[in-house]
Amino acid sequence: MIWNGLSIPKMGLTMKNCNNIEMMKKPKTKQIKSKQIEEWISEGRAVLRNDLRPGDMEGWSDYYLFDKDGLIIRTTFERQNGILYEKYSEYKEFDKKISERANRANQQSISSDASFPGYIQVTVKEFEIMIAESDKILATEFSISLGLLGYSMPSLIYLDKAIKKVLKKFDAGDFEEKYAVLISAYCGEVLRRKIDGTWKITGNADGRLDQILIVEKANPEYSYRPEMPIALILSGDVPRGSNLKIEVDAQLHKYGFIKGNEEHYGIK
Repeated sequence: MIWNGLSIPKMGLTMKNCNNIEMMKKPKTKQIKSKQIEEWISEGRAVLRNDLRPGDMEGWSDYYLFDKDGLIIRTTFERQNGILYEKYSEYKEFDKKISERANRANQQSISSDASFPGYIQVTVKEFEIMIAESDKILATEFSISLGLLGYSMPSLIYLDKAIKKVLKKFDAGDFEEKYAVLISAYCGEVLRRKIDGTWKITGNADGRLDQILIVEKANPEYSYRPEMPIALILSGDVPRGSNLKIEVDAQLHKYGFIKGNEEHYGIK
């Protein structure tokens, strides 16, 4: 469907994909230098235990139990620095959530052009309402003054700061599952207003959301993917110091570093 920013009747959106997901706090970790790891190994404090390593990490990482309570993971090939999880129990809970998320994604049939992974499920109707309500919902969820979220490019700075405060404490995977669709709806509306475009929203046979695009009215051959800015930030696949405004700008060809790197930023 095409949506031009006209008002949509409120339908009592429950925001299931936002409010019913309990985000897990990040496990306590430390970056550990290779020299320190080697010392712990020689002292018997760090014991190689690759039986604890997930199968898909074989050949990539070494796992060490540390002082019977912690876990050290370091890259097999580099054998340099590592990450110490202060509590192995926290790591196990963290790893379990990743596996469960991957299993849920594998159970869902999605198109190759889908805007979100299979473990994120929202209906087209829910998303349509999110677009019109995204500023209010985000202001409430992230304790931002509603006056600061005006579907403008500068408003993305305020939203970015609020997002990063939350990401310092909570798992990025949980954050993605809880907020990625909502933030994409907001970013998309910022894009739409900036270029005087239209929403192109497609769903599957069950009414589930499949792909979202912002299409230029004057040049309909040009489309923009509003889910990409937050997806790139959450994956860490952005230049150092980047933020939500920069990544939305990148979708609009505003920055020189976009040239020759269009595929990376999902620009057609």
